[in-house]
Amino acid sequence: MIRFVIFVSYGNDSVALIQWAHEQQLEDVAVVFTDTQWMADGWAERVDRCEEWTRTLGFTPYRTTSIGFRQLARDRKGFPTQQFQWCSLVLKIEPGQRWLAEHDPDCRAVCLVGVRREESQDRSDFPEWLVKSMNHGGRVMLAPFATWTADQRNALIVKAGFEVLPGRSRECRCINSNRKDMRRFTDNDWAAIKEAEAEVGRNMFRPHRHMGASGADEVRKWALSERGKYQAPTIVPNAVELEDAPREEELTGAGGKCDTFGGCGT
Repeated sequence: MIRFVIFVSYGNDSVALIQWAHEQQLEDVAVVFTDTQWMADGWAERVDRCEEWTRTLGFTPYRTTSIGFRQLARDRKGFPTQQFQWCSLVLKIEPGQRWLAEHDPDCRAVCLVGVRREESQDRSDFPEWLVKSMNHGGRVMLAPFATWTADQRNALIVKAGFEVLPGRSRECRCINSNRKDMRRFTDNDWAAIKEAEAEVGRNMFRPHRHMGASGADEVRKWALSERGKYQAPTIVPNAVELEDAPREEELTGAGGKCDTFGGCGT
């Protein structure tokens, strides 16, 4: 029987939430990793380590399945954007809902999320609980960290025996990655992004958000430059999607904001 479900990326919030559940002496806990098949270089090893840790606590690790980010981009013939983040629905919410339907068909489990209100303006009024969370199939949802500060969360991470990560989790090479996040990308990460851009025929990162940097190679240069110092080339050979034209899915209104399902960059 599964009584509690934690959807995780195994970033800072995830580790803290697992430690919190352990300290609350919760039992029959399922820890579900959201597998986007687009993990940054080295993150798979962290997932393995975290799953082994959850087992030592008496919890059971699982992984969701989906078509993966790269295949989704090929199917959509484009990449998600800050405004239209349909990747979250297809790769996180829907796989999580399928997992819940399979493992908790009677909707008796309580879903825990590590959302904190101070993280962003969008989450400033995030509820501490919901009797029926539609993202979780009508199950009870608890957000024990809703009113917590980063320092309170970090104390749990240290108690768990992990270091506090300097930025967002790397379960996905996210289109929301900022300069700090991108500086943590490895050669393998940039090579994968470049390959995906060639497959799709579009830029993964929008030029107008990166001082005109078009394509993986130029965005990498932007990321490594100091703020305001990057100079975009006048002509970018073989550049893809020089113009930020609306995608078909944007024109039809498909998509949405990053979810608070649990396990998105946390």
